[in-house]
Amino acid sequence: MKLKQPLLAAAASVGFIAVAGGASQGDTFNFRMASGHAPQTGYVVMMSEQFVPRVKAKLEALGHTANFNEAYGGSIVNVAETLEGVKDGIVDIGGYCFCFEPSNLFLNVYPLWMPFDSQNATLGTQVARKIYDEVPEMGNIFEEKYNQTLLSLFGFDNYGLYTTFPWTDVSELKDRKLSGAGPNLPWVEALGATPVGTTLPDVYPSLQTGVYDGVILFPSVGWSHKLFEPAPNYTIAGFGAKTFHGLTINQDVWNDLPPEVQNAMMEAASETEEFTGPWLDELEATNLGRMVQNGANIRKISEEARLSWAKSLADFPNERAKEADSKGLPGSKVVGMAVQIHEDLGHKWPVRYEIK
Repeated sequence: MKLKQPLLAAAASVGFIAVAGGASQGDTFNFRMASGHAPQTGYVVMMSEQFVPRVKAKLEALGHTANFNEAYGGSIVNVAETLEGVKDGIVDIGGYCFCFEPSNLFLNVYPLWMPFDSQNATLGTQVARKIYDEVPEMGNIFEEKYNQTLLSLFGFDNYGLYTTFPWTDVSELKDRKLSGAGPNLPWVEALGATPVGTTLPDVYPSLQTGVYDGVILFPSVGWSHKLFEPAPNYTIAGFGAKTFHGLTINQDVWNDLPPEVQNAMMEAASETEEFTGPWLDELEATNLGRMVQNGANIRKISEEARLSWAKSLADFPNERAKEADSKGLPGSKVVGMAVQIHEDLGHKWPVRYEIK
């Protein structure tokens, strides 16, 4: 926010003070920005290395200065606290996975209801952006219920399966303890596996100590968090490159900002979002290679196994869409749009989901 004297001691301790009013030439704006995930996590890299410098450059062009106090890895808020942290003003800007708010942001995790969707992050981000632009409820919920404005969406690379054991047939996954973020656990439950919820900071030690036998995650975090060490078997399953992370700013902070600063930050956020997809796609290929070079056993699931897995989940998107409808949310509309937009952009479903 805009920095004025005198600084209050409590505010100075966290590097932020909120004041109202418009900007004048040469104003300084200080922001506390945080995420529960570690700084090497893909979307956190985008926050720090794309969003921050873009905002700084745009405000500098307006004659202002922007400072960011960046706190990642749960040093202020953990992965399941960031939504509330931004809402309550503990931090000004937060980046987080909507998957850790399955009740509060029920519809925003819709990509996890659609296994085998976008096979690259560029497509996944494009589909999500179209839906958010055309369905106001997707973005409005942040302001209406959680005192924050959605700045940007972040994608991730294509979900696969890390396991501590080798396997070739999906029947071998039955009764195995397999983990995920929560909303994606039905993907493995459909095969008879035992689902175990987790968060990224817990994955490495949980795989190492046998809390579970495998986890659904991406090549980017497999490399950055060295998951291939306790789980050296990575299967490229093509569950999809999901866009269900976001960057939000506290609404009181946002309302205090002059319009030209708001516009600059929205431009920076949009540019970061557009940059993220292609960057992730390149990173996925790079990190698959890195893991192979460091001893990981990487293979691609057979088309027969993928089709069998997709058939076991054929009704899952419709079930979740109807559940959203029952909560007064436009679930069938969003999921139906996602199916169609994917096809319009060239995606071929192994099993086409029917939203009734």
